[in-house]
Amino acid sequence: MKNNSKNIIFDFSKFKKIEDIIFLDEPILTHLTSNKKHFLLYLVDTIENSDIYLLLELTEDIIFQYLIKSISLKKIILENENISFLIEQDFYGNVTKCEVIQSQSISENYLPNEDSYLDYIPTEESYYFNFIEEFKANSYLQSLRQNAFYLKFAPNNLKYSDTIGLTELANLLLSNISLSFKNFLKADFFLEFKETITEKSNLNNIFNKILPELDLRMVDLKYGSFEIGLAVDKVMKNSIEDKAIKNWAIEVGTKYKKLVLDDDYDKDTVNQILESYDEDDRKKIFNPIFKITENPNFSLQIKNSVKSTYKTIKIKDKSIIEKIVPKNLELNKKEEVKDYQIIQVTTVLDKNNSSKTIKLEDSLFSSSNNTKVFLTNKDFEKHNYSLNFQISIPLQITTEKNSIKFSANYDNIDFEVIYSSDKIDEGITKITSKIFEYITNLDE
Repeated sequence: MKNNSKNIIFDFSKFKKIEDIIFLDEPILTHLTSNKKHFLLYLVDTIENSDIYLLLELTEDIIFQYLIKSISLKKIILENENISFLIEQDFYGNVTKCEVIQSQSISENYLPNEDSYLDYIPTEESYYFNFIEEFKANSYLQSLRQNAFYLKFAPNNLKYSDTIGLTELANLLLSNISLSFKNFLKADFFLEFKETITEKSNLNNIFNKILPELDLRMVDLKYGSFEIGLAVDKVMKNSIEDKAIKNWAIEVGTKYKKLVLDDDYDKDTVNQILESYDEDDRKKIFNPIFKITENPNFSLQIKNSVKSTYKTIKIKDKSIIEKIVPKNLELNKKEEVKDYQIIQVTTVLDKNNSSKTIKLEDSLFSSSNNTKVFLTNKDFEKHNYSLNFQISIPLQITTEKNSIKFSANYDNIDFEVIYSSDKIDEGITKITSKIFEYITNLDE
């Protein structure tokens, strides 16, 4: 747009051009300022010997939102509450007509398309470069904070006032909540998509691919009694192309808060938990949380927003915990040694009639002809396999005429070892090794 010094109807010399935002042979959309106010000058039509422009007064924040594709140009025009100007200017730069116009009165012919978003990439020399980078960061953080929920972790013992130790924080709170959330993500993903993605390996591959996009974002932090604001990131999901999976990814964090971090676990919530997730998944999801809530030395509280009031996550009716995570028929650890004690054992005979006698309280076995027992971290560690998360895998042990069969299911994958060697421990080692190798490959 030409800038002749002065016009009787409208004086463009009072305006300073910041930058042409859209330029196609000529300026289409230009950012102007005047008296510390910001304007967009939009070329809407050309007739005979004149151009017609729409001049909008608006805030710089709105311009930045447009530049980062958060709002369309059409929406800016129609929702602008300031008075606009429709200006006709001839090709010599003279304003021949100027009228005040309100948003609702602007002709449809002068409006851009509904999808009038701008793919704008400023150069480092651009006026907008630093502003946009800062605006993106602040806008993103603010949008997360508006929808954040808050957890408060505090000691019940006032010996150290309301402060909490670093080890307690890392080992009891953060690690358990992180473990619970990750297990919930996988269980809920399989629940949601097992009917449409029938291959278990495909489900695993897709889940592992999108896992980095699913994490909750930390948006606030307070010291003393530890408080943390966590938000579901509904923005940075562009790498998830499948629409159904993307929608699930946007909502799953909220679902976790509602079902797992519930402050009272009412009947409807418990029923939904029991109907949705099998016992093994429930243990992986809820045992880490109950380790916190059932610890008498600490309290875990939650609130739905920064201005809400904290509520303690505490289950008064302990039968609810047993419904959600039934106790295994596992033997307790050995109590202190007495002068005499009865030790329950089981003996397995191999094909050479060699026997292997196993103390039940020291091993993964429980007494049964066709036995279902559990492989835990302790059993993996016996074979020098270290896992950085809690694990409990059902293991079926069946004795046949000439062999012992070990079978397990982990992560919806079946593992089986049939062993006829006279070294029975090798069978246990072999199936443990198979499962550990699978877990290791998942993490790569």
